[in-house]
Amino acid sequence: MFQKILKGVAIFALFIGLLIAGVELWFYKNQEEIFVKVKAAVNEEINGSLEIEGFRFRPFQDGFGFNFTLYNVILRDSLYNQHKTDLLNAKLIHVALDFGSFYKGVIRLQNLVIQDGNATLFVRKDGYTNLSIFGAKKSKSKKKDSGKGDQLIDKLGRIHLYNFGFRFADSTTGKKYGAVFRDVTNRVSHSDSSWNANINGPIFFEGLTFKPEKGGFLINQETFANLSLSYNQRKRYLYIRPSSQLRVASQDIIDIKGKFDLSEKPAHFNLSFGAHKIEVSDAIKLLPQKIGKSIDSIGVKTKATARVDVVGIFSHEPPAVDISFETDTFQYQLPIGMLRNMKAKGNYTNQADRTKPPGLLNTQVSTPDIKGFFETLPFSFDLKIDNITDPIALIRGKVKADSATVNGILDPKRYVVKGGEAYIQIHYDGSLRNFYNPKTDQFNGKLVGRLNLDNLALDYVPREVHLSKVNGDIYFDEKDFLLPELNMNDGHNAMYVKGSITNLIPYLFGSPRILKASVDMNIPNWKMNWMEVFVGKRNVSRKTNKKKFKLSDMLDNVIDKMEIDAKLQSKHMVYHHFSANNMKGLITVKNNIVALNNFSMNAFGGGVKISGSINNPYSTEPPRVQIKGNVTNADVHSVFYSFNNFGQKAVTHLNLKGKLNTEFNFSSNLKNDVTIIPKSMKGEVKLNLEHGQIINFEPFLKMKRLIFKNRNLERVRFAPIKNDLILNGEEIIIKPMEIESNVMTLFLEGIYSFGNKTDISIEIPLRNLSRRDSTYQLNPNDPKNKKGSKIYLRAVDEKGQVNIKLAFRKKRPKSEDEKDDKENAEDKKDEKVKNDEKINN
Repeated sequence: MFQKILKGVAIFALFIGLLIAGVELWFYKNQEEIFVKVKAAVNEEINGSLEIEGFRFRPFQDGFGFNFTLYNVILRDSLYNQHKTDLLNAKLIHVALDFGSFYKGVIRLQNLVIQDGNATLFVRKDGYTNLSIFGAKKSKSKKKDSGKGDQLIDKLGRIHLYNFGFRFADSTTGKKYGAVFRDVTNRVSHSDSSWNANINGPIFFEGLTFKPEKGGFLINQETFANLSLSYNQRKRYLYIRPSSQLRVASQDIIDIKGKFDLSEKPAHFNLSFGAHKIEVSDAIKLLPQKIGKSIDSIGVKTKATARVDVVGIFSHEPPAVDISFETDTFQYQLPIGMLRNMKAKGNYTNQADRTKPPGLLNTQVSTPDIKGFFETLPFSFDLKIDNITDPIALIRGKVKADSATVNGILDPKRYVVKGGEAYIQIHYDGSLRNFYNPKTDQFNGKLVGRLNLDNLALDYVPREVHLSKVNGDIYFDEKDFLLPELNMNDGHNAMYVKGSITNLIPYLFGSPRILKASVDMNIPNWKMNWMEVFVGKRNVSRKTNKKKFKLSDMLDNVIDKMEIDAKLQSKHMVYHHFSANNMKGLITVKNNIVALNNFSMNAFGGGVKISGSINNPYSTEPPRVQIKGNVTNADVHSVFYSFNNFGQKAVTHLNLKGKLNTEFNFSSNLKNDVTIIPKSMKGEVKLNLEHGQIINFEPFLKMKRLIFKNRNLERVRFAPIKNDLILNGEEIIIKPMEIESNVMTLFLEGIYSFGNKTDISIEIPLRNLSRRDSTYQLNPNDPKNKKGSKIYLRAVDEKGQVNIKLAFRKKRPKSEDEKDDKENAEDKKDEKVKNDEKINN
């Protein structure tokens, strides 16, 4: 029985197979006629034309069924002659109809292959679209198209696109999409109320442009798609399942998920993209050019893990974009050094202000905790960037440094930190791309901060400056540094400084404004060693080209170029033998010149006021000092001792007593050890010495051997001496002057030399032969002293010693000798001319 049933079934199946084969055989025999009729029917239904060069019925190509291939298919709308654009142009289209559905009266595409072609859709500015080809030709054919899209999807099975391009351009909105499907397969499955599609294969994206002024995504990018789609026909929701991925040219995987609500008009969508450790430079290539350039201009080169959420409506407004990201470590180059080993985690949005529409002007990047190193200095800061097209940054940061981390960014041949700590707090609100605008000479933002120095010790090697115990706070903004109280020690002195530095930050960025420090400096007990520091030869270190020492170069430049106005005061100051109390004045440092203005002090038992300058060109030219001032009621013994007897040994502080009042003007070149170069000296002195005494003066003792042997030349008292002295090189020119003393009256003039040219003429009236006892009253400028006979002496330098010897007449001044020599030379010249005239006659 069972065998009979099987036999019956087999006979029935054979019958059905023969029936189908017969039908297919009929189609094969009549394919040309069917092809012509179908093409004519299609052309009857569209507003355009369909051209098919060839048609082949292939019943066994994709299995047994209704399979056929179309060759060189061209579909054009009715206005093709105007725009010359094919809606469809394909070299080959292969169609396989589902066999079971066909015999039920339903046409369903089991397999559709489109190869070597393009589909181009457009909307012109006047609103015309080439999709109008599918509009009805006749009014009787007009029907509601509701549900037709869903019905078409129900009829799809497997779609294979090979080297097939798809492009869409809407001239009314500027939207433009383009892609080439290299070898893409789409498998569609169906259920009662939905269908599912799996798209797999390489796709070349020419670009996805939603707003032309913003640029397009995926411009000229090779990708490999593995997308899983689902469509709910009842709700009209299109889903991109979380398993969907897009592999880009850099081989990074971008996972995709999302939802499109097609029930709304215009449609709403919600998309999410994710990438793991993708290079920022590779990610930029997937973004619109403007956004990419804005991100690239920040200069961050690293890998990042990111999640991008896009929510919007298919309209003219851009969608809302939110990005969460976390970077790998990266470097960032600043003008003064490198930020190293940085890591950042934060968020990006193009709708920072939710009351305003999304857009580049409404963007914000927020990274609450960025950590890294400035060269070797550890730091952490919060960063918020608004408006990525012209980035406005809000930065709050802090840096804590010790000697080891600071020395890592400095040239050890120039700067060495030997101890202590520095703590910096900074707040910046302004442009991230251009801190400083050179055209307007303005800082593009607001900067405030505080630098705390805790027991810092620093050496400045080129000038052998050693600072220690540096403590205090420095407050700064984009223009000024304020020093409310800064204490330090230079190895000998405790110093207290307050004041400001103006234009430091703009100067570092190239501002032409003057970099200037204005400070008040108090050094209670000052052992002055700065003269050697300034005048001394700078120990120049060979600078390196390493970028890590760029900060040292900047510090050098700041030190050399900064102008300084310092109000200086000291209760007690010592410099070698010189000491003074209650010193105060203004020091100005500019262009390697230290100027002293209105300095006053108590010194030598009297008062001193001086002004002047020291210029050190740091070249082959020696340093030069220029100084002028006055001394009142000073102890002449202390003056000579303080200035080391002015570099001479003839008259020393051991020989002098008296009160000195003087005005002076002095200049000289200096050696690097601050000693004077005598041959370069120039100056004038208005001398006024009262109650003067000269004690054990060797020339007077030598004079005693010649004359006045019984007089007290060991201690000579003088009447007030007033005269003008001129210093020229090593010589002091002594104008004619009277010296009235308790021993004698004498008249001097000539040259006193610090070298070997001393030549002083001494006149002693014979009236001095009358002995002067202790009751003698000094009577300067007595006319009687100038009358009568005189004894002439000369004090001259002989082999380094000043000797006094008799002269038989008063020495003529050098100027008069030169005058006589000139007159004699002119007389001889005139005589020669007369003799020549006689010979010629």
